[in-house]
Amino acid sequence: MAGFKMKTRKAAAKRFRKATGTGQIVRSKGAHGHFLAKRGQKARLSQGTTMVHESNFEQVNRLVPALGAKRKRSQAIRNAIRRRAAAAAAANPTTQA
Repeated sequence: MAGFKMKTRKAAAKRFRKATGTGQIVRSKGAHGHFLAKRGQKARLSQGTTMVHESNFEQVNRLVPALGAKRKRSQAIRNAIRRRAAAAAAANPTTQA
């Protein structure tokens, strides 16, 4: 018997479009739909995208599993650990005969 399908919440999929290579989820900033004429230029231009905070990552990842953010995040962590170990080995060479 096959397992169940993980379904994406469509409303969340419209708000969280992609995951970065390091597993962070990209979201849009709010309050840029209208009333932009009264805002300054900096305020208008700074309303782009940002990342989902660490405290909300698991919740968003459950809503949109198709992003693969958790898998990308664990791969990025593994790669960082490997790079750190390789750098430590290069900085501290031991003589093995």
